[in-house]
Amino acid sequence: MQNLVERMGGTNTLYKRAYMLFALLGLMSVSASFILGFRFDPAAPAGNYLYDIELYVVFIAVHILMTMPAFKRVVYRDPAGTPAERRIYVAVSIITWLAVYWLHKPVPGFGLWAGPGWMVFLGLCGILLALVAFFEFATIDRLCMLVAVPGYELSHTTGVETPLMTEGSYSDVRHPMYRAFFYLAASSLIMHPNTGQLLFALMVWLSFIVFIPFEERQLIKARGAQYLEYQQRVPYRVFRGIW
Repeated sequence: MQNLVERMGGTNTLYKRAYMLFALLGLMSVSASFILGFRFDPAAPAGNYLYDIELYVVFIAVHILMTMPAFKRVVYRDPAGTPAERRIYVAVSIITWLAVYWLHKPVPGFGLWAGPGWMVFLGLCGILLALVAFFEFATIDRLCMLVAVPGYELSHTTGVETPLMTEGSYSDVRHPMYRAFFYLAASSLIMHPNTGQLLFALMVWLSFIVFIPFEERQLIKARGAQYLEYQQRVPYRVFRGIW
């Protein structure tokens, strides 16, 4: 891998650095959105709920479509994960999420408090703790593997081209990164206890609940007995004793 990085010169090195910065900053964009909060206005029209839901559904539909083996087979001629496919997926995910955050409209409803205070401070502490849990595995090199920076090996695919994560928090539940984001979104509601924040927290939570069984079917299809044995050893997807 190091030899590959050393052989990259000129334009390729510039592309690598530009993509790395874009991808790593983009990786933080969802968390940043929840920290800054979503738009809320008691006087906003109720029709904004439908608009925001439709906007998010378009985002998540594109997201799910790009993870489907059939889509990868048609577009990339390969149902397995590849670095080029991962880079396109990361770029599209970042751009579409930023579009959601930029274009979403304020929704009416309740708002319990706003501005500085000990509850806001507590919520931010919860978010930071959830981020530590989310990036438990992370070093800069591992994050570069996750987003497929050129010159780095690929990680976190459903197929056998990457190792199956089973240690650390993965020995507690099968999707600890999703669990961490459940906590992050919940903590953000302490910072921004209003219907705008609640709407997007609920949509993200529902996305995980729908997507996880779909992802696990892909893992079983690709890894067979290896993943079935892991499911038996670690029976809970996100929350121990619940699901």
